[in-house]
Amino acid sequence: MNAHHQFEIVCPNNHDQTVKFSEQGFDEALRSGTLIFHCNTCDVDWPPSGEDIAMFRKQFKKETG
Repeated sequence: MNAHHQFEIVCPNNHDQTVKFSEQGFDEALRSGTLIFHCNTCDVDWPPSGEDIAMFRKQFKKETG
């Protein structure tokens, strides 16, 4: 099963954002180095932090475990 999950994140300029991806898509983007978030409010791009990655993995595990 490759369900998409929504995650609430905050951009570096404190704008709330929602990102949506599957666990497989997340892992593939992370491995390839292409996982970058974008804020539509202030037009900034940023990579996920270690805390973001841990939160996503924990949520995937909770929802699939």
